[in-house]
Amino acid sequence: MGQGRYHHLSWLHGVEVFEADIRSHSFGRHSHEGFAIGAITAGVGGYRFRGADVLLPAGSLSLMNPDEAHTGHAASGALRYDMVYASEDAVRALLDLPRLSGFSEVAPEDRGRDLAGRLSRLTHCLRTKGGPDRRLAIEEGLHAVLGAAFVRHGAADLRPAGAERRAIAQLRERIAAAVEEGSPLSLRDLAAGIGLHPSYLVRSVRRSTGLTPHALVIQRRVGRARDLLLRGMPAAQVAAEAGFSDQAHMIRLFRRHYGVTPGALIAH
Repeated sequence: MGQGRYHHLSWLHGVEVFEADIRSHSFGRHSHEGFAIGAITAGVGGYRFRGADVLLPAGSLSLMNPDEAHTGHAASGALRYDMVYASEDAVRALLDLPRLSGFSEVAPEDRGRDLAGRLSRLTHCLRTKGGPDRRLAIEEGLHAVLGAAFVRHGAADLRPAGAERRAIAQLRERIAAAVEEGSPLSLRDLAAGIGLHPSYLVRSVRRSTGLTPHALVIQRRVGRARDLLLRGMPAAQVAAEAGFSDQAHMIRLFRRHYGVTPGALIAH
């Protein structure tokens, strides 16, 4: 049997994400029109690929190029993996790559479980409902997965991140205005407003600030919540005004940033 979740991102180049929990299901011989990028998190997977049997234990990656015919099955009791399916056009557009050579290995080691961690963070974003920054978080998560996969295993040459001080100052201004207005934010909109490609923007922001655009947004929302709480606004109203999905969401992030809950904030 096969279980899990299948996410189709129609608004993001039609990329799909599969959270798989396979017990006894076998996939017949098939191929994908685009790239398939996955990480085995539990159990052992198996392929029949190019006339050979390939085993993928936990800690392995599964990297398929377009139109590569293969089968698939759980070679142990329970097989769990996360997988991204993205067309060549989607990868080029998302990473700003004029050329794409593809993957040289089908089942390399996932050193440090890094790509598995990136995929896990992406699927967490997909499962999280509500909030004006959900799309921004998903976009960043997908950029992180694709960037790591194609740089490390596909010989992709991404443009090195620059400091871009003026652009990042503009980004902070746009974030501040959107948080004040309660407007939703997406990576695509933020990048377009300052004239940078989204993939390059994420790398430049991280280089200059140590954070991602989404982290800067959350930091700004928590700061606004703090200011409103100090003015005496009720916490439930603050959560809505600052752009959190609900009060519990605000409390969780407030505690992460300040080490205490909003109830411990005392104005003198």
